[in-house]
Amino acid sequence: MTETPEKGVITITHTRAEGTILTGSSKGDGIFEIVRDHNFWFSRNVDGLFLKRSRDREGQTWRINAAAEALRAAGHEVTVEIDEDTRRSFAEAEADREERAAERADRFGGRAGRAAASADARRAAADQLSKRFEFGQPILVGHHSEGRARRDAARIDANMRASFEDRDRAGYWSNRAQASESYTQHRNDPYRTLRRLEKLRADLRAQERHLAAATAAGRDGARHARLIEEMTEEITHWEDVVEKAKAEGVKVWGPEDFTAGDFVRTGGSWHEVIRVNPKTLSIAWNLRLAPKQVMTREDATVPGYRLGTFTVDYTTVRGRCPGEVMRAFLADGKVPGTKTAHEASEKLPAGAVRAAEAAKSKAKKRSDPKIPKRVRVECAPDRTAATLTFLTGRSQPHKDFEPVTLTPPEGEKFTETIWANTLRTAAAEYLAERGFRFREAGWSGESIQGASRAIEEIPAAGARA
Repeated sequence: MTETPEKGVITITHTRAEGTILTGSSKGDGIFEIVRDHNFWFSRNVDGLFLKRSRDREGQTWRINAAAEALRAAGHEVTVEIDEDTRRSFAEAEADREERAAERADRFGGRAGRAAASADARRAAADQLSKRFEFGQPILVGHHSEGRARRDAARIDANMRASFEDRDRAGYWSNRAQASESYTQHRNDPYRTLRRLEKLRADLRAQERHLAAATAAGRDGARHARLIEEMTEEITHWEDVVEKAKAEGVKVWGPEDFTAGDFVRTGGSWHEVIRVNPKTLSIAWNLRLAPKQVMTREDATVPGYRLGTFTVDYTTVRGRCPGEVMRAFLADGKVPGTKTAHEASEKLPAGAVRAAEAAKSKAKKRSDPKIPKRVRVECAPDRTAATLTFLTGRSQPHKDFEPVTLTPPEGEKFTETIWANTLRTAAAEYLAERGFRFREAGWSGESIQGASRAIEEIPAAGARA
């Protein structure tokens, strides 16, 4: 009769340096089956069971307590020990992660090599067996060779199938090895690091606010203080990574490197810069034309609509080309290469472009206040008439232009939206009679409440539009 093993004391210990480890268990005692649902697992490198992704992090108390309760319900005595103060430095933890990634690369590379060798051996065995059939020799039914021929055919099939499986396994482990090899490069990529720093700084500011609130309320702020210390250390580490990349020649782009009218290379294409923001660039964008080698302001401006823009983070920028250089290339039907654009950017930096623009004497152009700048169209609820009002530059009714009533063609009615052809056509025809036309900017608002749009005078014949 099999005796029930005596249930000993189970200890769940958590430290930042070692993570969460469960000790006091042995193979076959049923502990693993209980705690596996709480993310515990086993490893040849750990004496006991461990909680996944618990090293160098705060203790996952909800998992630890749930596992402890499940063990106690099964009749085990459980002790939980959590130490949040014992930890290693972030630099030590990062160096250990890189070392383990290198070990994984070697281990996975070995598995890929063995799987590839097995695939080659299986294929060679199948080829060797198939030589007896290479001239199309059929299986002779009833002949004394039939049994051997069928066995060879089965072995050929088995070896080929095993070869394919081994080849797939070799590809899998090769990809895993490549990912592990590129871990350090990926982790220390300066552009990814800048995005990581942005989030860390936001998290740090949040913890500082939480600490201030806890202190003001008289609550314990030890956890927030500990997190602030750890985040500050991590931020310092990643800032050093960025500075090292800069020293090695990596360009870290910022708002000082661009001015409106420049072209930025991002996502494999050139886009005209519409606006320079502190953290992003607003670029010309037209989804219908993307991807396009060069996207200009004109490409992003659809008649009757506003200019299309899109924002990109500076960490996605891979090059700059001055606007006048890009347009000179486009005039010749060419697109500059990244090397040519870089040389042009060095010769004509954004600061020089801004200084040249500031140095130009700009005569202040005053518009004639007697000329209306916009119109507002309102549709009556019964849709039998609409009111067109001329507006000043401040969107106030123009005193020299009386509102007019627009009526639809006989037998028709307007709709309540300015996008309807009937109402839009009537407004355009009336403006043309008065010597005006709509500008390219689109409508704003809805006609039932009053939609407005910019207008301009129609140039006289022979004058430049």
